[in-house]
Amino acid sequence: MNQKVLTARFRADWATFAASRGLGLWEAWYAPYDESVYNFVLERLAPDDVVLDIGAGDFRFALAASGRARKVYAVEVHSHLVADFLHRAGERLPPNLLVVCANALDLPVPPDVTTGVLLVRHTVHFRDFFEKLRAAGARRLFTNARWHLAVEEVDLQARRVNFDSAPPGWYACACGAVGFKEPESPDFEITDEIHEVVQCPHCRVQKEQTV
Repeated sequence: MNQKVLTARFRADWATFAASRGLGLWEAWYAPYDESVYNFVLERLAPDDVVLDIGAGDFRFALAASGRARKVYAVEVHSHLVADFLHRAGERLPPNLLVVCANALDLPVPPDVTTGVLLVRHTVHFRDFFEKLRAAGARRLFTNARWHLAVEEVDLQARRVNFDSAPPGWYACACGAVGFKEPESPDFEITDEIHEVVQCPHCRVQKEQTV
């Protein structure tokens, strides 16, 4: 299907569709990425990986990943995209590529998943996906959701410190927020290390808003 025709099909009821699925406006919008984004992840997949592709879009990444990983679960909420891909793939659909038309927020993470892929820059549900994957035992997550431009490899099972105990410098929180913690002393030497934290200032604001 022509790319312009495909994306145009979502414009008329974009907000209605997003609201009906509990998604943010930009989170629900289909936005394909260029090969450099996908290649960053593909080059780091291992033959024994089981991948959960959250928001598979046009399935370009999922299809490529099926040639590198043991199994790929590709979840896409837009039925138009799913139908178009299945029509194009036909009998050539790889047996280790499982296509699911659903909102990934509504699905449990399969217990054999080792690696999550969340290439959705504007998701408002990072914490939900992070916690679901971690609880299921997945080891890592590839995402551009926290830094928005660069894709990072997140160690899901790594120990995370409370923000108050973290050293000054750049931090990335399990809630999806990132930022810079100012040092108390101007003489403190800041490194390039990004500290994985929990309970950052953004977390506290969210908690206050729900009370």
